[in-house]
Amino acid sequence: MVATRFGLTWWGQRWIAALETLGRAYANRLPRGRTYARNGSVTDLTVAPGVVTARVHGSRRTPYRVSLRIPAFTDPQWTAATHALARQLRHAAALLDGRMPEDVDETLDAVGLSLFPTARDLTTTCSCPDEANPCKHVAAVHYTLAHTFDADPFLLPALRGRDRTALLAAIRAARTGTATGPDEPTDNSAGVPISTLSAATLFSAAGDLTTIALRPDHTTDPHTTLRRLGPPPGFDSLDLLADAVERAAGRARVLLHDDTDDPVLSVLRQIGPATTADLATALDQPAPDIRAALRTLVAAGLVSRTGHARTTKYHA
Repeated sequence: MVATRFGLTWWGQRWIAALETLGRAYANRLPRGRTYARNGSVTDLTVAPGVVTARVHGSRRTPYRVSLRIPAFTDPQWTAATHALARQLRHAAALLDGRMPEDVDETLDAVGLSLFPTARDLTTTCSCPDEANPCKHVAAVHYTLAHTFDADPFLLPALRGRDRTALLAAIRAARTGTATGPDEPTDNSAGVPISTLSAATLFSAAGDLTTIALRPDHTTDPHTTLRRLGPPPGFDSLDLLADAVERAAGRARVLLHDDTDDPVLSVLRQIGPATTADLATALDQPAPDIRAALRTLVAAGLVSRTGHARTTKYHA
């Protein structure tokens, strides 16, 4: 029989780490708690805002009653938290996709919050006679809870006072501008018109583009995440944004898979700005073939051009 593993996800591991910090003085009870959890001794586990309750079957006939208490966030704290998460597109997209972003607590720390408990704000009780805290029954509930969190990360915010439905609705509202946080303006008039965005302008951005991890996998529905996020502030429709995202995704696929195999692009990068004649000479190919290849590269946004007619130079 394969032993149950606890903390398979980073958020489950963080929860167990909180338990182990709490139980350093009673380290011998933690292995016994894991055994109880693996044996299925924990039943009736319930997660509610600010409290976890469960029953643990031990040596006596009547199961022990265990509770874990952690302060739920107030409404103003949740407003600050959802706006902090909504401002990070990757967080909003991950949560809407059913995942907990790994650096979510760094984002929440900026507004003075954390999903995870410390020894200071975690209170545990058990109906057993053991004076230790945590006792083995409390430890068993902690490990079982970590296993439950592995399967459903939204139980973490639920414990802090917002279930999945409420949290995602608040993030969508914050992203679409129908709700605003403290002291945040609602004016969305500033910015670049979405219709002017082009994947090719990525290369005029600041920063090292080689540090961006590209995983442009093909998908049958490239706009799924956009629909989950809802229209961004200032937009009534996702159509224009969807077009821009689809163009950028197509360019990413070309960059990742195709550019290293194109001889024209490879030579252009080696010799710098060049005319069609220069490239034809360097590659020993007919000029019409070079022009056809360049048209494809320009359309893909991999090559730009300056000048006119025979003086046109191409830039990688």
